[in-house]
Amino acid sequence: MRDDMAKVIVERPRVPAFNSRKRRRQALDDLPLREGFRRAASLRGDRKQLNENLAPLCRYLERQVGRPWDKVYSEIAVRLRADSAVQQHVRDHLRDFVAVKPRRLNHGWRSSGGRTLWRQPLYVDPRTGLLCRTDQLPEQKARRRAAAQRRPALPPECIALAEDCELRRIRGIWYEIQLAPLPEACYRPYREIQKRPLKSYDPRSPLVELEVTVRRLITSAVRDAVTNTIVEAGPATDDPVSWQAYRRQHPDRRYAVAKRVLSRRELRRHGISNSAHE
Repeated sequence: MRDDMAKVIVERPRVPAFNSRKRRRQALDDLPLREGFRRAASLRGDRKQLNENLAPLCRYLERQVGRPWDKVYSEIAVRLRADSAVQQHVRDHLRDFVAVKPRRLNHGWRSSGGRTLWRQPLYVDPRTGLLCRTDQLPEQKARRRAAAQRRPALPPECIALAEDCELRRIRGIWYEIQLAPLPEACYRPYREIQKRPLKSYDPRSPLVELEVTVRRLITSAVRDAVTNTIVEAGPATDDPVSWQAYRRQHPDRRYAVAKRVLSRRELRRHGISNSAHE
């Protein structure tokens, strides 16, 4: 544990109290005849409350998982003294992160009954005395799996009908998209003067002018009907690096030629429905 943990956690500007608020000036006749100093300060917004930065303490506890809790607590006690009121207040926050004596809690009145685990993310194993994570317990894993199974499946964004036709949901509205393959990329060689390093393996090598042959794309680009963007038939230059980047952006080498909004009858036939615009 870092030596200045007390300063990191405690030394922060104090924030106004949650119930303090500025008020408009009142007429003298509307003011109370008697009022305590504390209430006046609270109404003016002058009262403060503690503002500990508990994030470093939480990260420290997360890194101590698997260690004996007695050793972890002794390290905390050395840096956070009990004779300091503010530092002792931070030590009291340990119970918010660690269940030293883990006990199952009764369900609230909203639940149907039974018992559940403690609310702290960490706990001390009563058999070994080691600091452990609560979410790694078998019943917590089973609860997460059950919740994932109960989670409703997300509606599909695309339904393939044929090789050149698919249904696609765009901003909540279903369209029929007509697809076509991109035109074949044609290249023409050009002689250019380029500056290249004299020794390609040396980053400090000086640059020299060389006459090289570069194959440039001459095929006209097409416009995608869905995204309304220009799609090139291939990379600007015919080289392996450019083709590798181009295939990542256009893996299927298709573009949308036209789109049409589906009718209600078509939506019912495919078992889908439109939603509000996102």
